Amino acid sequence: MSTNNDPEVQRRRLRITLRDFRQTRQLTQKDVARELDWSTSKLIRIETGESSISVSDLRALLAHYEINDVTQINELIETAKIAKRQTWASYRDVMSPALLQYLGYESSASRIRGFQPLLVPGLLQTEEYARAIIRSYASASFSDDDVERLVRARMERQELLSRDEPPALSFIMDEAAVRRAVGRPGVMVRQLEWLKVLNERPNIHVQVIRFDAGEYRGMIKPFTILDFPNPADDDLVHTEGGRDETVSAQDEVANYIDLFFQLEDLATPKARLNGVIDELIAHLGGPSRSKVTTG
Repeated sequence: MSTNNDPEVQRRRLRITLRDFRQTRQLTQKDVARELDWSTSKLIRIETGESSISVSDLRALLAHYEINDVTQINELIETAKIAKRQTWASYRDVMSPALLQYLGYESSASRIRGFQPLLVPGLLQTEEYARAIIRSYASASFSDDDVERLVRARMERQELLSRDEPPALSFIMDEAAVRRAVGRPGVMVRQLEWLKVLNERPNIHVQVIRFDAGEYRGMIKPFTILDFPNPADDDLVHTEGGRDETVSAQDEVANYIDLFFQLEDLATPKARLNGVIDELIAHLGGPSRSKVTTG
């Protein structure tokens, strides 16, 4: 098994493994629940990831599936223990369950590809840009402290950029995302300068689809594709707009990958980003004289 210790990844891996054990034996959820004296809804919640599974229940389930290999059993028990941890739990009062789940997946990805039509992607945002965006999008019931916690969470997400082996990042933005002035004077200029700095890193690829590309497929809906280092972990897609959703059906994921490739072809190449950014900075009133900071 992979040494990836993120709870969301382990939770997903465990539920898929348990479901596969059942289906391989051609058992229905109702069959298994009856034999173990469980409710069918309990097994459904375990297999969908809505509920964690205790070690005692896991042992009972594995025994029913006739899984006898001690090493495999111990690995699955360790997976179940990790899956019960809550990495981003301290933010659950200000984040949706879907976003909390996504953050776990994101922190474990080996490659992250995304498209944003209106905003600079969260992993590329400066702290002051993030604060301005979060403040404008936050629920009216959120306090200033809640806003600052969300800003802090966004900066914590960016810690993956500083790892010894960071993930490969490829982000495409519509020109609207980088042309719109956000925050106080200077905030957007410094954000644009930071995009230039990030784009110089070998593992980060930033592109912009210019307005003169006209209309194009997918121009409204933001999405992110996550690849994982373990081949056993299927790619995922996280979509935004209306409600956040994580897509795992591989035919749907393949459609988003195909869409991303089409958007890449429309966007300016990585090597031309500086020219685009300099043009946008001039439009906003000239180069920043302030030091670029991310927090």
